[in-house]
Amino acid sequence: MIVFLVIFIFGMLTTYTDLVNRKIMNAHLILGAALGVAAIAYTAIVAHADVVFHIVNGIGAFLIGFLLYRTKLWRGGDAKLFTLFSFLMPLPEYNVQPFPSAFSLFACSFLGGSIILLPAFIKDTAINHKVIAQELFLPKKRQGLFLGIGGMIYFSWALFPLYYIGQLTNPAVLLTIMYLIFNWTYNDEKEVKKHFVFDFLKKNLIVITLGVFVGFMTRLLLSPASLSWQALGGYLTRLILISFLSIAIHTIFRHFKDYQDRVPFAPLIFIGCLLSYSQFLPTLLRMIPLFGQ
Repeated sequence: MIVFLVIFIFGMLTTYTDLVNRKIMNAHLILGAALGVAAIAYTAIVAHADVVFHIVNGIGAFLIGFLLYRTKLWRGGDAKLFTLFSFLMPLPEYNVQPFPSAFSLFACSFLGGSIILLPAFIKDTAINHKVIAQELFLPKKRQGLFLGIGGMIYFSWALFPLYYIGQLTNPAVLLTIMYLIFNWTYNDEKEVKKHFVFDFLKKNLIVITLGVFVGFMTRLLLSPASLSWQALGGYLTRLILISFLSIAIHTIFRHFKDYQDRVPFAPLIFIGCLLSYSQFLPTLLRMIPLFGQ
């Protein structure tokens, strides 16, 4: 309860400063981290809370926030606030290993923010639909889409041993990882090579072959069922879905460059934190047959 009180106070504070001044103050984050560490230490002594759990989730959140910062979807303050909240959050009732708090917070913030911002996205997209549609078919978009989807396929396939060892099956976590990989590997360079597909495959042939071989052998040895037509069909469906959503988000954000300045992410992260304490995410997943447990 004391940790949640720290989250609530600094969630309200950072929401206010982000809405009013479009800033998340470093002083507030440092103070929140100090009080949060003290609160976690107190609960560890009194209630025997798992301190390692908080540290691991903080590391996972830092990696997620860093990727979103490098891909220019978040500002530095947003990434630091996300890391702080993930570090402070307790284990969700719907345990989704690994990094349960970090992934739960990201998924709830993303979904909650999408619902809140949906009217603005629809309005701007409707007004500028012709320009956006044209941008989707530009050569640089095709090049970026190839690299983004290729990165998702490769890493989700090659990292299967880690997924299996960590018993990572929650669809929200898997989709989050695929979305982050897409943003990391997506290339939006202005210069487009004429034969970029063949050049990429030629330069990375050994790495690609090794990743596919490792992924196939570990699936065959550890989980032959994952190579069934049904399992591969579900994998392909998730891949198409996240690719479509990712390229759409990229196109809209790149077209409306002022979104990063217009959208205050602190309140969205705070709302995502509050939603993480509820049954919002598992309920939403149960409503979607494709991702039902």
